[in-house]
Amino acid sequence: MIAPFGFLSILDIPLTPKRGPSKQISRFQVADVRSEMHCAYMEHATLVAFLSGTLSPEVLAGEIATEVGACNATCQAGGTGYIIITDGPSFEVKREGARRLLAAIAEERLSFELANYVADCLIMSDDFDFADDAVRDSIHFAGDESTSPTKDETVKALAMLG
Repeated sequence: MIAPFGFLSILDIPLTPKRGPSKQISRFQVADVRSEMHCAYMEHATLVAFLSGTLSPEVLAGEIATEVGACNATCQAGGTGYIIITDGPSFEVKREGARRLLAAIAEERLSFELANYVADCLIMSDDFDFADDAVRDSIHFAGDESTSPTKDETVKALAMLG
C-alpha cells in the first residue's frame, strides 16, 4: 500500500505470501509504535536506470543491499518495514526491463532477496506501469516472497516474456 508523504510515497511490504502473479492486493498495515520500525529509501531514478539497462545488476545490488537487509531484518524480528520510493515521472516497464530483472535472478547477478525488493517497489509505486500482462506477471513472479524460485522456474518465467 502506498500513502502520500510530501514528495515521497511510503510503501509497506509485508513478508507474507499474500498475492499471486495476476492478483492485486489491498491490505492495510497498522503499525504498533512500540515495535521497531525501519524506513528504507528507493530512488525512482535507480529503478528506471536498472530497467533501462544503464545500471548493472551488480551496481544496483551495491546501492540497495544494506537498506534491503536492514528492512528485512526488522520485518523478520516482528517490526515494520517501510520503503519510501521517491516520486518520478511515469515509467512503463516493458518486456526488456522485466527480462533484465528475471535474467539477473537466473544468472545470479542479483540475489532473489534484492530482486524481490525491486519487484515490490515496482508493484506498489504509482509511478510504474506494466506494458502488458506478461510483464505484470513476470514482475509479480519476482515479487512473490513466499519461496525463492529455482533457476528452472526463473528461466521458464523469462521464456514467457518471449
